[in-house]
Amino acid sequence: MFQDIIDGIKDFLFDIFKGGTKGFLDMITELFQKSIDTVQTNVSETPTEFSQTIVENLRTISNTAILPVAGLILTYVFCYEIYQSVTEKNKGGEYDVGEMIFLIIKTGVMVSLLTHCFDIVLAVFDLGKWITDRVPASTLVLPNSITDNLLDSIPDGDIGNAISMWVVAGIALIITLVMAGIIYLVAWSRIVTVLLYISVAPIPFATFMNSQWIGGIGQSYAKNLLALMLQGYFMLVCLIIYAGLLEKSSGLIAAEGSGIYGLMLMIVSMAIVVVSLTRTHSLAKSVVGVI
Repeated sequence: MFQDIIDGIKDFLFDIFKGGTKGFLDMITELFQKSIDTVQTNVSETPTEFSQTIVENLRTISNTAILPVAGLILTYVFCYEIYQSVTEKNKGGEYDVGEMIFLIIKTGVMVSLLTHCFDIVLAVFDLGKWITDRVPASTLVLPNSITDNLLDSIPDGDIGNAISMWVVAGIALIITLVMAGIIYLVAWSRIVTVLLYISVAPIPFATFMNSQWIGGIGQSYAKNLLALMLQGYFMLVCLIIYAGLLEKSSGLIAAEGSGIYGLMLMIVSMAIVVVSLTRTHSLAKSVVGVI
C-alpha cells in the first residue's frame, strides 16, 4: 500500500515537472517565433510603411535644414570644378568653352538630383522590400519536432531527469528572453539608422559631381545605403539558417536521446543566430565594399 502511495507521488511529481518543462519549451518556441516574425515584418517594411508621419517630418526637416547646406556644398563643388578647369589649361591661357558648358549642364543635373534625392533614397528601400518579399515565408517557420523530441527524451518515471530538464529549460527561457531582446534591438536600431540616413541625404548627394576627394563622401554614403538595404536580406537569411539548425538539432536529439544535450544545442543555435544578426550590417558593408 505504501509503495503504491510512493509510486503515485512519484508519478505526480514526474507529470508536474515534465509538464513544466513542456510549458517552458512552448514559451521558448513562441517567444523566438514572435521575434522572428517581428524581424521578418521589420525588414520588409519601407520607411514609409513603418511610419508615414515620421517620413513626412523628415522630408520637411531635410528640405528646410539640410537642403540649403547641400546647396552651399554644391556651389563650392561647382567653383572648385571651375578652378580645376582653368588651372589645368596652362593657368588660364587656354580656356575650353565646351568644358564649361558641360560643367553647367552637369550642375543643372545635380540640382535636379538634389531636389529629388529624398525620393531616390526611399526608392532604394523599396528595392530592398522587393528583395525580402521574394523570400518564402515557409522557410522562416521553426520546426515543432525539437520540443517533441526533448520531451520524449525524458524517461518515464525518472523524476531526477525530469527535474533536471525543468531547471535547464527554465534557464534556457531566461537566456531566450535576453536573446529575444537583442533581436528586437537589432531590428529596431536598423530602421532608426535608415531614417537617419534618409534625413541627411542631400548633403552627400551634393558631392557626387566631384570625382576627387570630396566625391568620396557621396560614394561612401551610397555604399552604406546599399548596405542598410542588404542588411534586411541578410537578417532573413540568418533566420532561415536558424530554422535549419533547429531541424538539425532535432535529428541529433532523436539520435542521442539526451534532453540536456538537446537543450544545449537549442541554446547554442539561438546564440548563433543572435550573434549573426548583430553582424549582418558589417557583412552587408563588406559586400558593397565599405571600408
